[in-house]
Amino acid sequence: VNRYSRVLTSFTLLFGCLAIQIFLLSQVKRFVSAKAVHDVRIAYDRFEHVMYDGHTTVFAETPTLERRGIGGELGQFFNKTRFHDLTDEEQASACRIPLSQPMFFWTVLFVWSLVCMREIRVTKELFLSLVKNTETCPSMVNALEDEDGVEGGAFVIARLTIGMKVILTMLVLLPRFGITCYLLWVGCRWLLATNNFADLILNSVALEFILCLKDVLYLAMVPRRSQLDLADTTIKPPQPKEPESLAAFTGTVSWGLVAAAWVTCYMGFRGFGWHVNGWQQVLREYQWDVHNVCTQQVLREYQWDVHNVCTQQVLREYQWDVHNVCTQQVLREYQWDVHNVCTQWVLERYAV
Repeated sequence: VNRYSRVLTSFTLLFGCLAIQIFLLSQVKRFVSAKAVHDVRIAYDRFEHVMYDGHTTVFAETPTLERRGIGGELGQFFNKTRFHDLTDEEQASACRIPLSQPMFFWTVLFVWSLVCMREIRVTKELFLSLVKNTETCPSMVNALEDEDGVEGGAFVIARLTIGMKVILTMLVLLPRFGITCYLLWVGCRWLLATNNFADLILNSVALEFILCLKDVLYLAMVPRRSQLDLADTTIKPPQPKEPESLAAFTGTVSWGLVAAAWVTCYMGFRGFGWHVNGWQQVLREYQWDVHNVCTQQVLREYQWDVHNVCTQQVLREYQWDVHNVCTQQVLREYQWDVHNVCTQWVLERYAV
């Protein structure tokens, strides 16, 4: 009875975790990402229409109007001075588009992609350990072996049946891989549509909680006895033998290279006078014409000389003439007419 109840509890938590993750992914795509994409498209459409003085082509009309300037930033119709024709809110919305600061946004996307690559790498290693490198057996009776020969010590999963390997692959590994890949795409889409640099960092952190949901459910709902049993159970390593070699020490760097390649292909990139649009569908046919205008705007608004600013601040707060201030202070404390006071004192003392 205890064994069946433990199996039932494990499958219930497994299906519950998958259901919650899939539900959250669908709702993030439907309510969170869709709203952000809608707003950033409107902001960029307005920027294009004003900066090109109406010389635009209609790229899309549904679900939102998307116009793109003719000729790009180096074309004859682009006019930087028209940036001030935008309202303050429109200027802020355009300059907060993540692609307006491509290096900063690339770095944020790269970190988020590394988080997902870590999850994919763990999934791959679990597949190698449990499915490929674990011996196949007809029964689960001899699945465990004593790892250290000490009674009550740790066990290693040495054998698994075909059915168990299929269950692990179909219900654990493939869903984990699929959810991670989908979350990588949805996360990149949401981050690209996040029209606020502060929220860009917060959103990238918030996305990880979907990946960590399985850990939360395990720590919160799995019985302590099952956790202790799992702690004493190990699996075979992904690679039975791994000799010392250059590939062994540098091969894991390939995960970082894959993440960098993904981010570059998703975002696209810009050269000197040319650009390549990536796979992203948030701002389709992006002209890469916001960066220079917004960078100059920020420098004009916030570039200062620290000495001058501090000096002016001090003068505004403490500007005074020492002589006048001290004189006024003395007069307030000791204001009297010496002649009259002394005269009255003399008359009172020596009145005869």
